[in-house]
Amino acid sequence: MIGALGILVMLILLFLRVPVALCMGIVGFVGYWLVAGLNPALHLMGILPYSVLSNYTFTVVPLFILMGFFMFYGQIANGMFNAFNKWLSNIPGGICYATILGGAAFGAANGGGPASTATLSKIAIPEMTRLGVDRKLAYGVVASAGPLAVMIPPSLLMIIYAIWAEQSVSKLLIAGVVPGIIISLGYMLTVFVLTKRYPQLAPKVEKTPFKEKVQSLKGVWEIAVLIVAILGGLYLGFFTPTEAGAIGAFVALIVGLITRKLNLKAFNQSVYETIKTCGMIFFLVCSSLLFGSFMSITQLSVVVSDFLVSLDVHPMVLMIAICIMYLILGCFIDMFSALVITLPIILPTVEGLGFDLIWFGVILVFICEISLVTPPFGMSLFVIKSTVPDGSIGEIIRGSVPFIVADLLILLFFLFFPGVVLFLPNMM
Repeated sequence: MIGALGILVMLILLFLRVPVALCMGIVGFVGYWLVAGLNPALHLMGILPYSVLSNYTFTVVPLFILMGFFMFYGQIANGMFNAFNKWLSNIPGGICYATILGGAAFGAANGGGPASTATLSKIAIPEMTRLGVDRKLAYGVVASAGPLAVMIPPSLLMIIYAIWAEQSVSKLLIAGVVPGIIISLGYMLTVFVLTKRYPQLAPKVEKTPFKEKVQSLKGVWEIAVLIVAILGGLYLGFFTPTEAGAIGAFVALIVGLITRKLNLKAFNQSVYETIKTCGMIFFLVCSSLLFGSFMSITQLSVVVSDFLVSLDVHPMVLMIAICIMYLILGCFIDMFSALVITLPIILPTVEGLGFDLIWFGVILVFICEISLVTPPFGMSLFVIKSTVPDGSIGEIIRGSVPFIVADLLILLFFLFFPGVVLFLPNMM
């Protein structure tokens, strides 16, 4: 009963616009106090932050964040987008395909959806509209391609989920590779169908000379070196995720200095943004674990898990219900907040149903990616609106609908064919 009341109080605090980390921290501490007493609650408050954040695994978080900001402020992935654009320019809608591939490249560069969406908005939307691509299609492509950063390694959300679920960080990062490729191909297929059905959405443009295409390849090496170094090293077992983060940050810094795109101002901004982001994430993680301890001592998560597992339905039916719940939550609140609130209850249920937690992590991350596009509060929609002031939210939403449909079909594919997601992790 105390556990259920705690969730109710937390929801009320959230509706009162109290920050999520404070909600979970307050409810977790007070709830633990009511169940176990004041001294055990104070003892938990004393040991939990240090015991969690002193964990060696957590050092991977600031390293990958720093790498992402070096890449973002140093504009190191822009050359790959330019190369994609040159090589695909002679195909109807080629700039759309280039934008999707560019979204994957930016994803490998920063690991965060909104930053990738903002960068693509500034670069790709003006170029697409200049080449005659329909504005709604341009908005939909960028709104969907930007969040690819949530899935493509090194995904920050994958790392945090791995720590929450006590799973291998390396396997979760590698697990995002094949789904990331499939999602990109799904978006490209969506563009192909749309432009085939409605040719006026993306008229043909003049072919780029072959010499110019070859010259554009010189901008690919920057991001290619980083991707090969991180993913190759992780997959082959040359280094741990933490070492991969350190190597990635170092390589990004060196590449930025060599290309002279990362100046002192960009370096300082990268470090400042890394500190700010890490503070927010670590505060959320500590609060969520305090709330999780409260859920554990009340046995609410065990009761809910046992009830769901005992239902006389196929486990996949319950999994689909869980996915629908997260899709609905993602329409109205930030998915990171939704995860830290619900995972203490959902994870035992998923494990009890016999599902692989690495596969479930990829499913959750993909739903987080979808939530960045789904109206009415998809963050990608508002990022595009802020970078393209003359565009309307209605146009951006209408342009995103075909890609949301593609997302849902791809999600069903991942649900019913888990081997596709687990193929690379199982080979490590």
